[in-house]
Amino acid sequence: MCGLALAIAIASRVFTVNRDPRIEALEKILAGGNCGGCGFPSCHAYAQSMVEGGVEPNRCVLAADRVSEISKILGKEVAAAERKIAAIKCYGGNTAVKSYEYGGIASCRAVSLYGGDKVCTYSCLGFGDCVKVCPFDALSISDRETPVVDRERCTGCGKCITVCPRNVITLITREARIYIGCNSKDKGKVVHKICEVGCIKCGRCIKVCPENALSMKNDQVYIDHSKCTSCGLCIEECPRNIIKDSNPQSGELKIVNQ
Repeated sequence: MCGLALAIAIASRVFTVNRDPRIEALEKILAGGNCGGCGFPSCHAYAQSMVEGGVEPNRCVLAADRVSEISKILGKEVAAAERKIAAIKCYGGNTAVKSYEYGGIASCRAVSLYGGDKVCTYSCLGFGDCVKVCPFDALSISDRETPVVDRERCTGCGKCITVCPRNVITLITREARIYIGCNSKDKGKVVHKICEVGCIKCGRCIKVCPENALSMKNDQVYIDHSKCTSCGLCIEECPRNIIKDSNPQSGELKIVNQ
């Protein structure tokens, strides 16, 4: 018995892996969210890759305000990552025209295998796969049967994007004040018939923008947030009310009378 114990003790010393203390220190900063937003399956894997593999040390959105601490641990300067938040590009929900009544598994992925139950092929399917996968409980389904983002809880990890079969969720910078709440690439006449809140490509938002921050690309309106000054004219001009204020509680967006 003593011989066995001695053998185990010797083996434990021989096969002990000296763990770099920086890995544990970084794990504490990463907070154990294990959201996968950094591209790694766990905070430990990311911390280890930062120390041993030289991976960019600013991928974690949860640690964006602690880059100075990360810099000290790694012994090098670390630039803060841009904080982002999820934004929903479809608000049609239960007001959008349906192509059939779906009675199968309550899953966006499942109904998408049948082409989706909405006439609009770009629409949110409303079964909440994004809600189920969010590790921070930042998403919920509204009365319209479309997702709603809780700004206080959303970290911008992007897990909701990976499960959405219609690509109706995007990440925008937290400083962005507006975004387009429509994902359709259909022509205006088509959108007008199948969705009461879809973008009809009228271009009024583009024409009214004093900073030329909006443009039409591939039949969708795009916003150059580096040019946007949050004047609010596009929101006021849109006949479909699909240009959204991404942070209505901040009080910074100014609707200017024309």
